[in-house]
Amino acid sequence: MLHEAQGYARTLTYLSGDNLDIPPRSKAAIHEKRVIRVSVGGRSFTFFKGRDRDYFIVRRFFCTCKDFEFNVALRRRRPACYHLVATEVAERKGAVKELRLSTDEFYDIIYELILDGKSNTLRKLLLKRR
Repeated sequence: MLHEAQGYARTLTYLSGDNLDIPPRSKAAIHEKRVIRVSVGGRSFTFFKGRDRDYFIVRRFFCTCKDFEFNVALRRRRPACYHLVATEVAERKGAVKELRLSTDEFYDIIYELILDGKSNTLRKLLLKRR
């Protein structure tokens, strides 16, 4: 447990710093507005719309991608995945796409992410609310 806490502290320290190294993939994601904040019943949640998969993000702390699981949390090869970096920079720049959802829409998105790794509901809502 201590090992995990140290890893998360490293991620938080890295993402909180002013000298954040922004990978090209993160820059592209920010430009394409693929960081999405959804509001549901007075609470907000963050998702990252990938090219083939979508990810649930806990800002400065966690991403559901395999890179985070293996290279950040387990192997500690890097302090953050590019989804977390993109989310942090997008938040700082105000470049986050915002959606208001019903509880049912939110549940559909979570369900699809768990089962399929991407949410067709989220993608349809993004297209509809351009």
